Amino acid sequence: MKKRKKSNENNTFDPQKMLLSDTTPFSVQEAYKTLRTNVTFSLPGSGCKCIGITSAHRADGKSSISANLAISLAQINKKVVLIDCDLRLPTIAQKFHIRPIPGLSNWLSGDIEEIPLTHLDDKNIDILPAGNLPPDSTTLISSQEFLRLIERLKESYDYIIFDFPPITIVSDAALLSNVIDGYLIVVRHEKSEYQMINETIRQMQFADAKIIGFAYNGLNVSKKYYKKGSYYKKSYYK
Repeated sequence: MKKRKKSNENNTFDPQKMLLSDTTPFSVQEAYKTLRTNVTFSLPGSGCKCIGITSAHRADGKSSISANLAISLAQINKKVVLIDCDLRLPTIAQKFHIRPIPGLSNWLSGDIEEIPLTHLDDKNIDILPAGNLPPDSTTLISSQEFLRLIERLKESYDYIIFDFPPITIVSDAALLSNVIDGYLIVVRHEKSEYQMINETIRQMQFADAKIIGFAYNGLNVSKKYYKKGSYYKKSYYK
């Protein structure tokens, strides 16, 4: 008797399923609304706000947090651009199923004249993918061209979300501390170590970066924490 082959369709990971949409579980939508509210209250005042998102480790979920925070802000009619600043291991283009090239590195290197933004009508956000992987991303991130790019984008957007690489791996996130209004550090449940988080905070404080909070990611919230549209336990949000 021949064994039936398992369908690859069910086993294929689709990064778009991690993005906020109408089918996203209600508890997850509420969690991002809470994150959005906390971020907006942490950065009061008018004008464009630049938000940097980083973590201590790879696979902490910082890119998913970056993408969904951008979507959540757009849901309240804010003009948002999401920039993939992880020029070593970019993932934003994959998550949104858009072309990764040309992108940020191509514009900073002078290969193209127009800023290669991709507008997503369904999410109502603009995305600047990473582009070609450069031999030295730190030089591009700290360049005057990048500062000029940020100033141009600030004229058109309410929020600029920067998806940086983990700061304990490379210092790219701290290089823009003078233009980033606030940083979010993503911490993953049962993965992030205290020593590494402490080192992340130390490096950011050394760069005089403003940390506005931590995004606690990866917690499997069971039904006992939420019931009939009200908070069932005070520990639902940490």
